[in-house]
Amino acid sequence: MSISGRLQKWRAGRRGRQIKRHKKHIKNKFGQGEDRQKAKDFFRELGGLEGHLGLLERYMVNVEPSIRDEDEKDDVFQILTEFGPEVVPAIEEYINRKDAASVPVTWPLKVLDVVCDPPEAVAVIIRALQRMGTNYTREPERKVALVTQLAEYDDERVVPALIPFLRDHRDEVRLEALAVLTRLGHDAAREPMLEMMLEDDTPARIRAQLAGSLQKLGWTVKGFRKKVEEVLPEGLSVDRSGRIKGRWSLAPLKEDDEES
Repeated sequence: MSISGRLQKWRAGRRGRQIKRHKKHIKNKFGQGEDRQKAKDFFRELGGLEGHLGLLERYMVNVEPSIRDEDEKDDVFQILTEFGPEVVPAIEEYINRKDAASVPVTWPLKVLDVVCDPPEAVAVIIRALQRMGTNYTREPERKVALVTQLAEYDDERVVPALIPFLRDHRDEVRLEALAVLTRLGHDAAREPMLEMMLEDDTPARIRAQLAGSLQKLGWTVKGFRKKVEEVLPEGLSVDRSGRIKGRWSLAPLKEDDEES
């Protein structure tokens, strides 16, 4: 190997060691704030995919006191947004990482919302959700956050992307997908909601939530009436118009109900 080749190899090794050291510092919640600041400065100067990924590492941990944590995360937010659209590949890689059961995505999604146009943000989030799929996950928070964020965009791809998560293996995800679809009120979700209600493994409380969504939206059970009547939780029924009426008898009482 030539002298220039050896020098290049040494520099690459040195940079690799620096990146590794600063990644350790930026997410050391028990370390000194000064060390985390130096790491932020290093990754800001480094730039590129490695620099952006290094900055995103700060979002993996919380430090005390919480006000310092918030300030540091906001500082990283400001740095990342300054880079503009070029940080999108790093954000996508971060939200799809598999080295942690739970990956905090709230701040990276805020960055994504600022640095790229809504259609691209929607595409990034949908790709992430599709990679995760509806299989069981021990920590559903990341999936819930992505479902919630996706609803912030007025895009025709949102509803079709969310419907499969009505059948997610985690109730938290199913309920969030249901809440979002109810809020959006697109009638493409009517039949999937009814089909979900008829699933053998759908718990009574989720059936009741589905019934509440159908009631709120004024949707009928047309095409599903007989089967829906067989599985409706106690206290609920279908009226002549095909709409669900009543209230789940096991639903928690509101304070006003308790006092009456």
